[in-house]
Amino acid sequence: MRVLVTRPEPQAETTASRLVARGHEPIVAPLLAIVPEPEVVLALDTVAALVVTSKAAVEIVAGRRDRAALSALPLYVVGDATAAAARVAGFGRVVSAAGDVHALAETIRRDGLAAGVTVLHLAGRDRAGDLAGLLAPDGIAVETAVLYRAEPAQRLPDPVADALRAGSIDAILVYSERSGAALAGAIRRAGLADAVRDVAIAAISERAAAPFALHPRLVVAASPDEAALLAALESLERRV
Repeated sequence: MRVLVTRPEPQAETTASRLVARGHEPIVAPLLAIVPEPEVVLALDTVAALVVTSKAAVEIVAGRRDRAALSALPLYVVGDATAAAARVAGFGRVVSAAGDVHALAETIRRDGLAAGVTVLHLAGRDRAGDLAGLLAPDGIAVETAVLYRAEPAQRLPDPVADALRAGSIDAILVYSERSGAALAGAIRRAGLADAVRDVAIAAISERAAAPFALHPRLVVAASPDEAALLAALESLERRV
């Protein structure tokens, strides 16, 4: 299948390589650009642990001047891919929730952090879920440091729009709620709603799938990770 990959770089190229290994032809067109915010000093003296809910945050931490101090703290992450990236970046103790923000809160609770401690969420400007609200009943405070923002593309690249118009793209991978919204908006502005009706859409989560809830060929990954998303893509291929 010819598969459109909409996630930001550099992760998009990693996904493209995995698709090639599975016999697919990837087309990379990121619909979100990760833009680092100006680096500010983070107060870590009262922080018991760090929390990360995206791989982008790990990649930004790896380039910070205080990365040694940050990587010395325990790190809780939302998924296994982010955990792997954190270990590569030098974090010594990484705990993966292998799920969503609710699973992350439950993992932090079960790991034994005491009431009265503070965790620092290294985050993007726009984020899903309310980690602070979920942990408040346990007496765990969540402070947030915004490290980056994700800027949505307003239009599809011309070659991608032309390929959709010609019916030469078989499937689209959607990795986040914001990239799904950006994709839906770009399709609408280009007048391509009818052209994508027969294109399969595989989304990593229900939230990512929401802009395409009425799409006739939509499938949602069984869990919010790339392995499950690629398995969902393969299930679409078997239905053809």
